[in-house]
Amino acid sequence: MKRFLAIILAGLMLLSLVACGGKDDVVKIGFIDAGDMLSLNTEEHLAHTQKDNANPTNSNDKFVNYNKLTSALMDLESGKINKLVLEGYAADYVAARNEKFTVVKDYRTANFSMMTMDTNTEVYDILNNAIKAMKEDGTLSSLIENELKAYINSDPEPKDLPHFDGAKTIKVGVTGDIPPMDFVATNGKAAGFNIALLTEIANRAQVNFELVQIETSARPMALSSGTVDVVFWTKSVTCTVCGSEAAETIQGTLVTESYFSDTNALVIPKSDK
Repeated sequence: MKRFLAIILAGLMLLSLVACGGKDDVVKIGFIDAGDMLSLNTEEHLAHTQKDNANPTNSNDKFVNYNKLTSALMDLESGKINKLVLEGYAADYVAARNEKFTVVKDYRTANFSMMTMDTNTEVYDILNNAIKAMKEDGTLSSLIENELKAYINSDPEPKDLPHFDGAKTIKVGVTGDIPPMDFVATNGKAAGFNIALLTEIANRAQVNFELVQIETSARPMALSSGTVDVVFWTKSVTCTVCGSEAAETIQGTLVTESYFSDTNALVIPKSDK
């Protein structure tokens, strides 16, 4: 996890070049400790950023780690941090609910997948085969349009996952920290795009999914300890202007094909834009 955190901080330092702030400003940048947020090749990304923005890195910038999105948003609104790093759809979701915030998109794209231990080859095959088939027949595109974009401005309603008597049960970790993808309603029930995705996989493979709520940063431990069988994960990050892709894997795991890609973003107060 220390290596993951170092990678996260390197990526966030580069992100600080994109938004406002002069050489002498101290910018506090918040991020959710996802464990799988990946930076790109540092020198290459830095060269592009300096060329595009002519704004040198401030070595005094501070990085603030959060385990929960709600805590990060409270600090952003109160001014304890200046920016918050989120996935693009999550950033749009947040800004749509708080008129004080605006979104600045980055040119890095995160590619989302699902991860299990390499001892769970049956689970991996179920997930990966379903994702492949959903890509080929257009189901994934439909889910993104109807179960993700539609929830930017209106919260998804919790839905019960299908149940098949006597079928295999797969435990999936959910966090609620990446709405409207990973979303947990006020009644504690999960909803949103990832639930729609699991529903489709369950119906295709005739398996049951049991949801286990965990903190975002606890996903690797929950997976390795057997608390859950599957977590949602970032497979890789691509940089459009750099023409490169970064990927990080955890030893002893299997990662499915990507089922969705999203541009990274910064949420900032409108007064700071």
